[in-house]
Order: sequence, then C-alpha cells, then structure tokens
Amino acid sequence: MRRRPDRILRQLLAASLIILALMHPETTAHLAEIAAAMILGIVNGIGQAAAAQPGPALLLAGGIYLAIEIRTHRPPAARVRAHA
Repeated sequence: MRRRPDRILRQLLAASLIILALMHPETTAHLAEIAAAMILGIVNGIGQAAAAQPGPALLLAGGIYLAIEIRTHRPPAARVRAHA
C-alpha cells in the first residue's frame, strides 16, 4: 500500500523533532514547560468563562460533542452488511 505524501511529511517532521530533542534536551524541556503553561492558561480561561456564563458554555460543549460524534460515527457492522 502506498503511503500518502501528508503521512510521509508528518513522519519526517516527527523524526526531525525527536532528533532535535535528543540534541538539545534543555531547550526541549523549556519548550515543554512553555507549552504546558500555555495549555493550562487556555483551560483556565475557558473554565473562568464557563463559570461566568454557563448557558453558552453548555451550548458550545454540546455542539463540539455533536460535531465529534458526527465525524467519528461508524455504523454497526450488522447494518453495513445488510445494506451491501
């Protein structure tokens, strides 16, 4: 099976990041700290906004849940065979 070009590029990017991390462990640790702080800041901001306005936050969470369910839904195998 042929690999798609985007998968090859993603694997090359991952490999280059691993090599850079092995070459510069201190910088990698610092970047990890910055990324963790940024993610925690975003989550904290979302939590504060949800606490201030729970109605819109619930609507948004429900919309995100539905979008994920629609995107990842797989019909049961029995129904797939019945329609084939």
